Amino acid sequence: MAEFVETPAPSVQVEPSDGGTLLLRSGLDLAPVRQSLPHIFDEAADAHPQRAFVRDRQTPDGSWRDISYSEAQRAANGLAQWLIDHDVGFGDAVAYLSAPSIEHAIAAIGIQRCGAAIAPVSVAYSLLSADHGKLVNCVMRSKARYVIVDDLESYAGALAALSALHVEIIAVRGAEKDKKVTSFADVIATEPTEAVAERMAAITPDTIARIMYTSGSTGSPKATPQPQSNLTITVAQTEAIGLLDFDDEGPQILEAMPFSHIMAGNFNFNNTIRAAGTINIDQGKPTPELFEKTIANLKDVSPHYFITVPLGYAMLCDAMEADDALRDNFFRNLRYIGFGGAVLPDSVKDRLLSLSRAARGDEVPIFSFYGATEYLFGALKYWAGGSTEVIGLPLPGTELKLVPDGERYALWIRSPTVMPRSGYLGTPEASEGLFDEDGFFQTGDAVRFADEDDPAKGLVFAGRIADDFKLSSGTFVSVNALRQDLIAACEPALTEVVLCGLNENWVGALLWVKGDADRIETRETIENALVRFNAEQTGLSRRIGTALIMNELLSFDFGELTDKGNVAARVVRERRKADVQRLFADERDAAVIDLRP
Repeated sequence: MAEFVETPAPSVQVEPSDGGTLLLRSGLDLAPVRQSLPHIFDEAADAHPQRAFVRDRQTPDGSWRDISYSEAQRAANGLAQWLIDHDVGFGDAVAYLSAPSIEHAIAAIGIQRCGAAIAPVSVAYSLLSADHGKLVNCVMRSKARYVIVDDLESYAGALAALSALHVEIIAVRGAEKDKKVTSFADVIATEPTEAVAERMAAITPDTIARIMYTSGSTGSPKATPQPQSNLTITVAQTEAIGLLDFDDEGPQILEAMPFSHIMAGNFNFNNTIRAAGTINIDQGKPTPELFEKTIANLKDVSPHYFITVPLGYAMLCDAMEADDALRDNFFRNLRYIGFGGAVLPDSVKDRLLSLSRAARGDEVPIFSFYGATEYLFGALKYWAGGSTEVIGLPLPGTELKLVPDGERYALWIRSPTVMPRSGYLGTPEASEGLFDEDGFFQTGDAVRFADEDDPAKGLVFAGRIADDFKLSSGTFVSVNALRQDLIAACEPALTEVVLCGLNENWVGALLWVKGDADRIETRETIENALVRFNAEQTGLSRRIGTALIMNELLSFDFGELTDKGNVAARVVRERRKADVQRLFADERDAAVIDLRP
């Protein structure tokens, strides 16, 4: 049984600057940085050629299939040679539209070996969208000439939408049905020449390795170039805090997140390669419909580290509390777990620690990750204990600038993992004002110290600056905290809340509920919960004046939901302007829950 990971104590250097601004740097040294991710892959393949690199269940009967490091290396070299033969290289991109798979992993390594960048696009843009507008935008921004899909039939609608861009299609399955489509198997079978090694030798830290797309929470997804230095330095940062110390045993991970997200596509993918581990692809998700697949996979795979969203841990606790064998298998080799995207509730944390004690006799370290497409991981809580609200401290090589903003700080980041200062591809207007004169990137997020007297206890996320607003009285409304507290106060009735009230006299709320929103008892339950909530608040910024239960679901195609499932509040308020106006109308509206005195 593996020991839990040991990480260094939290270390931070704080330097005061003009106007109350603070500069934060890690007190830890960065580990050695490799030339590129393909070079890191070759180190793993040379050391452990027969070890499984990726496993998935893309088989007719759903059984596992795998590919070794040496087999993947040969396939990646074949892909790189084919691309070189077709004049693809430095400055070019190849789009990948499908979910994580063995082929997707091969493509990520092979495309980079020829000097080009892989541009993985969210599967939702292909399979959930009606008009495929976001998909077309993403491929157009990357200027990809080639697009790879796992299944030609499943992606037929998406590929038809891309026809105007005149891209060429490579398909893992279904290529035989269309003479214009190239078979992925034929591509990777290409015999590599010295040209591949020459291209790899020419890779520099500035060579664009990936094009990742923002979630679209502030508008259309933006194409974010990520040089090799972004990838290799993230690996070196992870090594520096001890998260890659697996004693050469080859860690197993179970990966449910898409490769189009930074956690799966960068952190997990790159770091597992550095540790010569195995990526087990999980087709499950933390939803009632798909989580059983994750549970089935966790009965086969004992992960060495595990990262998911807080909802996933709540569902996992339910399953493990009912199944001791599942619990024991999950914790058997576990060295740490991590989360991101939202705060892990204390109740879920306590359940995880209790399950860990039952399985291992000790408490598993729980780490939190804070990052974004533009700067990968700006902070990480890499020490055990403390509040799950803490997002961590800067990693080695990363600097944080904290600019006073009321009772919190606006967060700026300068790091080798930040995207180039040239900004997003194809949208120069969206890149204006992203960097200050010192090269710090404006995250748009706010933070505060968990303990003002002890910065080493870390930073706490304090909301999106653009989401917060002031009432007509000048009272500041901290949207993130109020939203979370409202959902908790109305649990389990509410699924989502969008707060409104810029320059208004009170805070209004658009509400989405579980079940039938037209039922009288649903409205009564929520209204009673809001009355109790308001009675416990001490200020106008924390009380809800009016609320409206929404009948129309949040829309993915209209940009109200991102591909990660997050709500784009600004888009919701703009699209549903008439509903927002109902919250603040002079005349009483019978549909509006009015909580004003």
